[in-house]
Amino acid sequence: MLSKLLIGLLGPALKVLVGKVLDEFCDWLFERLREILRRRRAASLDKAEARAAQADERARRAGTPDEAREQEAVARVWREVAEMFRQENEALKAELEGVRRSADRQAQQAVAALPLEQVVEPARKALESDGAWRPLRLDGAAASKE
Repeated sequence: MLSKLLIGLLGPALKVLVGKVLDEFCDWLFERLREILRRRRAASLDKAEARAAQADERARRAGTPDEAREQEAVARVWREVAEMFRQENEALKAELEGVRRSADRQAQQAVAALPLEQVVEPARKALESDGAWRPLRLDGAAASKE
């Protein structure tokens, strides 16, 4: 009976606590993933933009019009690559956010489905079998009111 009372009183509080722990962990994990994606995007984007700038510079210093056109084409390709990186990263951000929302829903469902009764009842039985589970005995004035 006491275990059912404890489950009734502590169960909701435990579920809230477990839910908060899962939320904090998910937030931490997704923040790390966002940071990794941001760093990779910045590195790839910087590299593509640097290559485009180098090709632009080579086009300005070209000795012939054909060489200048060739380098301008190379620069254009690198700018297109940089734009593709930007678009891909936006898509990845949106996908990661969708995964985060899905993970939040899954965590909430898992917490709601926690079988606290199945955890507390075996623990109570184990304590009873060990003799460690004893009813509370009151001494003194409190015992006389019993």
